Amino acid sequence: MSVTALAEYMILHADKQENILHDCRFARPPIVSANADALRALRAYNSNPRRDHSILEKVKAALTLRSLDLDVKPKTRDEAKRCIEAIELFERHENALGMRSMALRESPRFDHIDIEGVTISVQPDLLVDGGDDRVGAAFIRVAKAPDPLSCKQDGTRLRRNDHRREMAYYMVAIAQLLLEAQGHSFGKPDSELCFVADVRLGELVGPAGDHTARLRAIKGTCRQIVQLWPNIKPKKSVLAK
Repeated sequence: MSVTALAEYMILHADKQENILHDCRFARPPIVSANADALRALRAYNSNPRRDHSILEKVKAALTLRSLDLDVKPKTRDEAKRCIEAIELFERHENALGMRSMALRESPRFDHIDIEGVTISVQPDLLVDGGDDRVGAAFIRVAKAPDPLSCKQDGTRLRRNDHRREMAYYMVAIAQLLLEAQGHSFGKPDSELCFVADVRLGELVGPAGDHTARLRAIKGTCRQIVQLWPNIKPKKSVLAK
């Protein structure tokens, strides 16, 4: 499972949890990750001590050319437009996110971690350096779903905002578990240095008030997933492929 799949699993009702487990077991991952160009640019920008805006401008210029190129597939042009939107959302909310003064570096690729028998892929975008050899991990979340910006009704927008915040709280908790699994290879893990920068919320989400309880909940849920996993059956749509 990915960190986002587990975080979303934690906040959904049973029927939708079943869909997540099914997709984790049977769905094929995309060949090209969504928003990859935007995330690469945002990682490079935020790990640059000077926060050089030309990094983002150069990427946006290249993406704009791709979005207008009739020789590439429509899907490629649409992806370029989505990446431009994600970068511009970050720029719009940069002051509110408050990341400019942080000591950030690009995160390496981490091996999967085991949480109570469940294999989880956790790939932060950035590592956060604190004093006294402390370290945190940060995710830049640009994914649309669920998109609060597309809502016409206030109630729907608030529910989607809450959904994204709740996911972020669990992603922060899983980030702590990732760092703890590394020992002190990168520094002393500190949950207060872990966060999700959600460009669609325009918020930097750190540990929840009940962070310790969420850590226990994650471990308990993973023990349940281990019991459910062997009984997950492929849907007809999967068998037909």
